[in-house]
Amino acid sequence: MFNISAYLEKFKKMEPEGDSAKRAAEKAIFETLGVKIEKKDMTTRNGVLHISAPAAIKNEIFMNKRGILQKAREGAGALVVGDIR
Repeated sequence: MFNISAYLEKFKKMEPEGDSAKRAAEKAIFETLGVKIEKKDMTTRNGVLHISAPAAIKNEIFMNKRGILQKAREGAGALVVGDIR
């Protein structure tokens, strides 16, 4: 007999699409700049990570964009984010 609760248990562990990319970017930003950006302040659209933060923090992120993207790709493996804005 098919056990539905065992089948549905695997869906509890699944993340929404883009959540792993946000987590990897959050960690990469913290390691690079020492600034904590919450996942709620990030959105992903069409392979671009949009960050809502004060202007000074966004400027630091953009100046270090290449390093942040590289660390995020290493942390997430197959990262679907190609750019940060």
